[in-house]
Amino acid sequence: MQQSIGGRPSTAGAVIGVLLIAVGAIALVLREIAGSSVFEAMGSGWWPFLVIVPGVVLLGASLVPAPPRGIGFAIAGAVVTTVGGLLLYQSQTAHWESWAYAWALLPLAAGLALVVYGRLAHAAGLVRSGLWLGAAAASLFAAGLWFFEGVFAGEPRPTDLGSWWPAVLIVIGALVMARAILAPPRPTAHRPAGPGGPPA
Repeated sequence: MQQSIGGRPSTAGAVIGVLLIAVGAIALVLREIAGSSVFEAMGSGWWPFLVIVPGVVLLGASLVPAPPRGIGFAIAGAVVTTVGGLLLYQSQTAHWESWAYAWALLPLAAGLALVVYGRLAHAAGLVRSGLWLGAAAASLFAAGLWFFEGVFAGEPRPTDLGSWWPAVLIVIGALVMARAILAPPRPTAHRPAGPGGPPA
């Protein structure tokens, strides 16, 4: 008997099938358009797609089980895809030292996955958890970027904080938005009905 998750068939076969289709499609595109094989492309610095493609497949697989059972796929897909994107950026720029602070993008990706999936699944708890995780991770990333690319690199960033006002606005806006989303709904006041009038 085929196992099911949330009343749907098991996603193992679907995930494997989508992964094979994605890999085959990329191989065809590279051969027909780019004029190179997969192995030649991987050797020329595009090997991070071996990480990005499975991440995208996991993101797609999160939509197969009945919500909220796909949240594990969503988080794993977001993190794996982010790792692949970082590796792609670093392999093209040779900026490998950015791992000193770029690791904070991984919990940020997990937080975004929680928010998006929570919205799709109408799960307010997932959205709240994702917002807090994302806000904490974004703060760590911003602090690491400022320190390792500025102070640690020898640039006197603390003296030019005036140029950081757009980032300050972004942080304040994110906090205001998170407070608005996380605030409990206000109870509606019931006015007493007037004499001879319908109740309010």
